[in-house]
Amino acid sequence: GSERPWGTRLNKLSIMEALKFVVFLGTVRENNFGSRVAKFIVRKLEAKGHSVTLLDPAELKLPMLEKAYHHYEEGEAIPQVLEDTNKVIAAADAYIVLAAEYNNSLPPALTNLMDHFFSYKHRPSGIVCYSAGPYAGVRSAMQARVFLGELSTPSVGTIFSIPVVYKALTPEGVPSNKEDTSLDRGAGRLISELEWYAVALKKQRETAGLPE
Repeated sequence: GSERPWGTRLNKLSIMEALKFVVFLGTVRENNFGSRVAKFIVRKLEAKGHSVTLLDPAELKLPMLEKAYHHYEEGEAIPQVLEDTNKVIAAADAYIVLAAEYNNSLPPALTNLMDHFFSYKHRPSGIVCYSAGPYAGVRSAMQARVFLGELSTPSVGTIFSIPVVYKALTPEGVPSNKEDTSLDRGAGRLISELEWYAVALKKQRETAGLPE
């Protein structure tokens, strides 16, 4: 399709400030394709000078949600993994969610991880959806919009979708077809729009604070 008319302006604005991104890997399945997508997205963000933290539910090993971080009382002992993860989330300027599609829905590992926290407030998010089939997990992406909005991290308009992901990306997260630039362009559009919102909302938080 044609390039968006404001794409060039976004690219110029995006280099103004290095940002802190958190990328949420959404699956813990054995031999999953999400790790390929994560490597690709992290590489793209770091290439633009941003700092990136990847939160992998398989590594964090949070329990099924019984008590969210924000439900602990003052002085109550909080598990260290919740403390550490909350600090990372609260310090970020923007988030990217890698939304695999499980049974036409969001993967439970993703929602369980993100539901433990409520420190996303008034920071933007971006959605990357993918699948082994031709539809790229778009049904998961639509549910991610609602989910992220409820967490007060509204998603930007651009969604980056990757169909037949196992053919599109190598296990190292590199595009398999070096002559096809669609993955680079798709990721670039999402990141550029997310940068714009992240800078704008960061300035608003710093000058006006958060709404009550």
